[in-house]
Amino acid sequence: MIIHDCEQGTPEWFKVKAGVPSSSNAAMLVSGTGKASTQIDKYAMRLALEKNFGGPIDDGFGGNKYTDRGVELEALSRADYAMTRQVEIQEVGFITDDLMQFGASTDGLVGDDGVVEFKNIIATTMGDLILYLDRNNGQTPPTYIPQLQMELLVTSRKWVDIIFYHPQFEPIIHRHTPDPKFQALLKSQIKQVLAERNRLAKILKPYQL
Repeated sequence: MIIHDCEQGTPEWFKVKAGVPSSSNAAMLVSGTGKASTQIDKYAMRLALEKNFGGPIDDGFGGNKYTDRGVELEALSRADYAMTRQVEIQEVGFITDDLMQFGASTDGLVGDDGVVEFKNIIATTMGDLILYLDRNNGQTPPTYIPQLQMELLVTSRKWVDIIFYHPQFEPIIHRHTPDPKFQALLKSQIKQVLAERNRLAKILKPYQL
């Protein structure tokens, strides 16, 4: 893997990840239930435009008060996890595979084996999560699985901890390990989306200013 030393959200970060399939959009490649996503063509178009522009496009998610709150709480949730687990977290900007074909903006690396992904959620979402876990034998909601598996694929690490955090609740921490079947489908879908990205980028290029 290659660690690109750039702060998340900066122009440098946008530039290095432009046109690169990433873990935050892994659900557009493979669904949480492990099936090929029907959104792959839509994702290929976005990646093609990013590749040609060399940066983000104007239909991306710009954030809201909940994502802003998540950013504000990340330092707190990170410190809580580091203290309770007695570990150091290496913050990273963007990580790609060795060929820079796909990547992930993880929330950090732990030692030689681990990855962390913090979900700083509001109280009602935490309440809904607790009810979901109670009804589903404590299993992580499938919506999070594509991102986690792609982070493991990119980093080649042994585990990823997803931390659901709210300052008025006990953190909920789930550890996931690589799922070979899920990752095999991810690889296949990444290959497909890259091919379609390149085809679309070639068509679109002459029309772009």
